[in-house]
Amino acid sequence: MKRMRILSAAALAAAAALLITSCSGSPGNAGDDVKPAKKGSVTWWGWTPDTPVAEQYITAFNKQYPDIKVTYKNFENVDYRNTITPALDSGKGPDVFDLSPAGGSPDLWGPYALDLTSLAKSTLGAGWKDKIGGDYTKQLTSSDGRFVSLPLGGMSAGFLWYNKDILDKAGAKVPTDYASWVDTCKKVTAIGKTCFTMGAGGSDTFPTDMYHSIANSVDPGWFIKASTGKAKWNDKTGVKVLEIIKKMKDDGIIPSNALDAPQYPFANNEFMKGDAAMVQMGFWYTQYAGADSCKAAMEAAGVSNPTCFVQLPAAFPDVAGAGNGSPYFGEADYGIAINSASKNIGAAKTFVSWMTLTQKGQQNVANAIDLLPALRGVSPDWNSIKLVDQATQRPAIEKLIKESGETSESRQWQATEKSLDAIVVATQQVLDPSVKKSIQDIADDQQASSVASKVGSK
Repeated sequence: MKRMRILSAAALAAAAALLITSCSGSPGNAGDDVKPAKKGSVTWWGWTPDTPVAEQYITAFNKQYPDIKVTYKNFENVDYRNTITPALDSGKGPDVFDLSPAGGSPDLWGPYALDLTSLAKSTLGAGWKDKIGGDYTKQLTSSDGRFVSLPLGGMSAGFLWYNKDILDKAGAKVPTDYASWVDTCKKVTAIGKTCFTMGAGGSDTFPTDMYHSIANSVDPGWFIKASTGKAKWNDKTGVKVLEIIKKMKDDGIIPSNALDAPQYPFANNEFMKGDAAMVQMGFWYTQYAGADSCKAAMEAAGVSNPTCFVQLPAAFPDVAGAGNGSPYFGEADYGIAINSASKNIGAAKTFVSWMTLTQKGQQNVANAIDLLPALRGVSPDWNSIKLVDQATQRPAIEKLIKESGETSESRQWQATEKSLDAIVVATQQVLDPSVKKSIQDIADDQQASSVASKVGSK
């Protein structure tokens, strides 16, 4: 499962131009008068969840609505963004589709979607916004005030996942600060394993998570200030962040092959194969603590007849040594939109509202331990969840859920595409030995390439 800013700047501009010139969707409440149906068919496209998780969702839905057939199609991130807009524009797109806060998606794909305000209100009643967690409603509302996607759940990021089996074999501890991370990496590499796997190649924005985590260690809250123009990426904090990234590479925390490929599939596969002790992923990785999901993920990474290892979350080490720790960040992961051109709006409304707005649907989401349920008051039913190591992993995951629910800082929602792209380029330049620019020059270029966001900055 690949959670990242779904659009590159070029793709955003191209898709937006296509939408403006040839959008065939029906914005507004074109299907508002269509009542939810108990029969029909629904096609669902998304870059997430993984197909096995989606099938769990659909199976649970069909226990209550057996006469609605749901067909899910999963895409890689790039394939999704290259496919969804032309499909919607042609009028032959899916009945429902993923839409996230990041990348301007409510404005980019929202014109093809129904305004779901009335569906949310009729399902949850008065005060419906208060029953949905976080700022999810705000994050999935387009700039013209249309609520275009019902949140399935949220996510948090800014922490590590580690392979307990590798650390135990290496006689290493979970790092909590810079010095202990260096020490752990020496012990892990001594047994022939990669310490911290990372894929920073290409244009994917996963490197921004590491940058954000380091920034929070240096000065909590600065990342959002810089994103919204209240601080500069090339000020002393921004320079310090890039200096720490360089030091992490020089001291062997960041591997020498980090620029060879993007996080997915490179770092994901290296960790799931059991070749790396640590990886930076968000809450979506919790699902792989599950006995079945772990096996499926290892097989997908190329492992035959896998034996699952015990993976656990850990706070990002306080690499700045300022005593700040490194606070988590998060936002609505994604929501499900209804295509206004769909011929199956009634069945789509039933499916989407059940998934996102009902106790049963959200309990199903909680039990997949893939998302933080969007509906307040829903938590995993541990009696129905089988983990690789129940005694070790359950308390760690419960702690992660609690701390994730306390996050007050967004991940990418308040950063523009240009700013995120500039972070990726700056990180790559710091890690690339062929680049001879100073850290200050790299930071200056980062600032010059960035554009401040006005989203949620008031």
